[in-house]
Amino acid sequence: MNLEKFFEVAEKAVETGNIEELTPFDNPAKTRTPVSKRFIRSAILVSGDRIKHLRKIFERDVDIIIFNLEDGVADSRKEIARKIIKILLSMKDTTDKELVVRINPINSPFFYNDITEILPSMPHAIRLSKVESEKDVIALDAIISSFENSKQIPKNTIKIHLSIETGKGLTNLEKILSASKRIETAYLGILDLFSDLGLPQNLIEKSPTTTYIKTHFVTTCRTFNVNPVAPAYQNYKDLEGFERECKEDRLIGFNGKSCISIKQTEIANKIFSPTEEEIERAKNIVKLFEEAIKKGKGGITYNGLFIDNPIYKDALNILKAANLIQESK
Repeated sequence: MNLEKFFEVAEKAVETGNIEELTPFDNPAKTRTPVSKRFIRSAILVSGDRIKHLRKIFERDVDIIIFNLEDGVADSRKEIARKIIKILLSMKDTTDKELVVRINPINSPFFYNDITEILPSMPHAIRLSKVESEKDVIALDAIISSFENSKQIPKNTIKIHLSIETGKGLTNLEKILSASKRIETAYLGILDLFSDLGLPQNLIEKSPTTTYIKTHFVTTCRTFNVNPVAPAYQNYKDLEGFERECKEDRLIGFNGKSCISIKQTEIANKIFSPTEEEIERAKNIVKLFEEAIKKGKGGITYNGLFIDNPIYKDALNILKAANLIQESK
């Protein structure tokens, strides 16, 4: 069916609250094309009841589109937002963006309907909110596995993304990240975390506590080969502040940034991409080191730098980040 016609009907359905108007469009997805590039530079949230934003979101230069069913969608609109997202994903396929649905926490009254309604639309990943225990992940993994088995879909096709937003979630992070092979990406929700810990929001930008939390989050995620995504910057009009924080987050080791506006994604894409100089240097290091290994040498020099295995691995990581070589997991 025509996508524009669906948006017209969806817009009317949101206004009237009549979910039955969406029924003619409701057909489950048959498959989902894997993402051809694995950038994690920018991730943007768009709520299922915001038709104006949904119309344009696939045109945007963003790496991860997160269709939101949790915070940002009023309880009275969750059912219709859920249906809109399900239908939209069933109608739309893409190879250059990862399509993720952010569902409500596992102890929420909305979780069951979220997961059972969304899985047939075959998103690339399900993002679980406010994860506090490995039990949350194990339960979600079991539900996805059951769905894949019932549809004869290859195991671990649908990935898991996680939102870490509470003190318990941060404390249990190692157990959480090791609870499922589906876990691909984790997002740090610093605003919710500070609220949960009883810390003032005005400490977030300059507090040593923020640096500690971010550093701990990044090192733990990378230990378990999970992509760490930095928290959103709420003042969407302050692009200079956003750019400054992106640079700080990249230095800490985040792979990308949660964004709340398209102007932010443009900045995040630039900052979290390897530069041409970094890519060229990495190519030369990989080439020279691999040639040296074939000749039985343990290391080489390049531009005054002794290149051994750790430097070689760092160069490989840069090329993986630039999607110039495939990453195995």
